[in-house]
Amino acid sequence: MIQKLAADRGMIHTRNCCKNNHVRLLSALLVCFVFSGTLFSQTLVKVTDCNLNGWVKDQRGNAKLWFNNGPSTLITGKGSCHFETPDQSFARIRNSQYSGTPLLALTEFSYSTFIEQRDSTVDVNFVVILVDINGDNSTEFNLVYDPRYQTAPFIKNGMPEQGKTQIGIWQTWDALRGGWFVGPEPIDDPDHGGAFFTLAEFAATHPGARIMNDVAKGGAAIRLSVGGPVFSPNFIGDADNFKIGVNGATITYDFELTIADAGPDKNVIYGYGSNCINLNGTADGGVAPYSYSWIPAGPSSGNDQLTICPTQNTMYTLTVTDSKGCVGTDDAMVTVKDVRCGTKLEKVAVCHRGEEICVAASSVAAHLNHGDALGACATSAIVRKAESAVKMDAVEVYKLSNYPNPFSGATKISYRVPYDAHVSVKVYDVAGNEIATLVNRYQKAGSYSTDFLPGKIKQGFYYYRLTTTSSKQNFSVAGKMMMVD
Repeated sequence: MIQKLAADRGMIHTRNCCKNNHVRLLSALLVCFVFSGTLFSQTLVKVTDCNLNGWVKDQRGNAKLWFNNGPSTLITGKGSCHFETPDQSFARIRNSQYSGTPLLALTEFSYSTFIEQRDSTVDVNFVVILVDINGDNSTEFNLVYDPRYQTAPFIKNGMPEQGKTQIGIWQTWDALRGGWFVGPEPIDDPDHGGAFFTLAEFAATHPGARIMNDVAKGGAAIRLSVGGPVFSPNFIGDADNFKIGVNGATITYDFELTIADAGPDKNVIYGYGSNCINLNGTADGGVAPYSYSWIPAGPSSGNDQLTICPTQNTMYTLTVTDSKGCVGTDDAMVTVKDVRCGTKLEKVAVCHRGEEICVAASSVAAHLNHGDALGACATSAIVRKAESAVKMDAVEVYKLSNYPNPFSGATKISYRVPYDAHVSVKVYDVAGNEIATLVNRYQKAGSYSTDFLPGKIKQGFYYYRLTTTSSKQNFSVAGKMMMVD
């Protein structure tokens, strides 16, 4: 009822605002939407290791928490917050910025999860908020929102049916309208008959209820958590797209691995016209100013733009360092279509009426004007297979990975060579300095691994690059790893 009355007031303000100001859709569209006198707004805030923006990482026992890219296609950005609990220890990321906020002021509260692995059928990231009900600035309640209970038979009194938790897909949970219970004891959860209520229902009973940080209970009032006594071992999952709205002003917290963005993957033609392009890097989520470096380097390496003229498929890695010394990296894949032909590779391959022909460079423009295409014909089964492989993520094609990651003592780098080739595997620091050459020899097609023993290098980010050279294809692809104490 509290929410319905508030929503009704918001719609009345909306109609009056738009009517009184004679809003018209002419050259621009002005949308006026007010909730109890407050303009609705959306703000995106990136949370990275370079700038946690009010969040604090908290991992206990054997649990681990870090930012990573993926998994799958995300709702917001490229990355997410990754959680692993091999036992019943716990990991959480905490926010202290909303202390003192009345529960009745919340207009949005949601987040998204992705379960990679679990032994239980219900384990998933849950949220805890500490609440003060009597104004003494200490907390009387731990309120818990757990997606496992957001479906029948637990939901009641108009709570939305949010479905069962699933493995391998992103799911978004409406914590504002969903069901909560009092923690932290498992005996008080809905499985044991504990009270189950919405935040609006709790606030109706306790009108002065406020979110409140409490040092005696671990500090920050809002916690996104996994693990603990209610979890089974071997949970691996991710969370992102955490939204908190207060009086209509919503902040979306986007958890990201890196402050670097190397831009989109690109395609170039080699053998007709220029094969030179620019890669434009950007940085966000750290503390400006930023410095930039690219590997492999090019004529204008060292700043946010890299000019390249590639002749083979290559993964380019951008490293960004912010003013506090925090480092981020990102990759851009450049796929090269080689259209050269002829005994001296002086001519150009053209697909003409379904057949590949080799013509002089001076004749290519005329062929293109008649609807022909550069390179081999797409109808060729061999070409289709090759194009399909190129479109696959390069790391997946070459099965490039390292484990463990993060690592301390040593890590094993594994890779696949899809064709006989000369293979090199090298390790670099974030400045592009070569740290070690692990492999430099001819290898038959197959799967391989090599160990990297870091020795006396400092903790931080490093990357390893696999390069293959053969008569069939040349390729270069990189992976990132992190060394910890």
